[in-house]
Amino acid sequence: MSGDVTIIGGGNAARDADELLTRAGFPLRHAFELEPGDRNPIILGEAPNAFAVARQAVDQGRHLLVAAPQNFTPERLAYLVQARKKNQAVSIWSERRFHPGYHFVGGLIEADEAWRPRYLRMQTLSMETTTHALADWLTLESIALVIGLAGQAPLSVAANQKQNATRTAPDLLDLTVDFGGIEVFLQVGLGEALERRETLLAGTDRKALVDELNQNTPIRIVEDVPDSSSAARWLSCKAPTPEELARQQVLSFLDATIKQDLAQAEGDVWLRSLAAIEAMERSLVENGIASPVLIREEGQRFRVVPGRGLPTTSPPSVA
Repeated sequence: MSGDVTIIGGGNAARDADELLTRAGFPLRHAFELEPGDRNPIILGEAPNAFAVARQAVDQGRHLLVAAPQNFTPERLAYLVQARKKNQAVSIWSERRFHPGYHFVGGLIEADEAWRPRYLRMQTLSMETTTHALADWLTLESIALVIGLAGQAPLSVAANQKQNATRTAPDLLDLTVDFGGIEVFLQVGLGEALERRETLLAGTDRKALVDELNQNTPIRIVEDVPDSSSAARWLSCKAPTPEELARQQVLSFLDATIKQDLAQAEGDVWLRSLAAIEAMERSLVENGIASPVLIREEGQRFRVVPGRGLPTTSPPSVA
């Protein structure tokens, strides 16, 4: 009997999705590659042939959730998102985008114009060993997060990096992203002495800090009161478990498979983010000069305009 979802490959994210859907009663199909006659949405984890499977799925119009995106180069992710059809969901697994702190702040922005950001600063520090693939992924994920908060496409990116000569990959990346009226600063560091995932958002006379790694009070709200010191308070919420973040990610993907507007919105976020990565690479080559983010609008769709592409090194194995 055909399952409602097909899972190909392994890894933590694919395993979490498998367990979640099994408990929810979804009939699942497990495979090593695309099978004739199977038209189910695909959750693609780690596999030696992951990109070949992903490309085939997208070319066939299949709904696809890439559950191990850190193993794909930005060029390959861009291909998958660009090649999708209008009614096709192509999602990229990013648990950070489903953190309740960002959902709370996003709700404030939607509810009150005073929370519309004028300034955003995000710091992402990791103790993991420096690799080009990890630096690319953490930077792409950070850009997607700030695009969601800014609610608009970036215009230009200026970037600088501290290169690790031994690993030929950046230990530290500093980005200034111009959103036209919103100042955005991103910092991504690898091989650090501590883990940090913090975002500061400043609106009109108020600020919000999201500390993703704070297990008890991940949100801090600061309101500037005239003729008085600023009033600050921490907001507590239940720390999200990996299972809950996986649930949000999978449900978002399944919703997008039946709602074209959600699939379109998801695709737009990643196309804009990938275009910003391309602009970052050009800026690094040009010693930090701001480079425009090249996005061309085609009706209601966005796609990256090919320019000077990213370095054409061979992608890492997904084995």
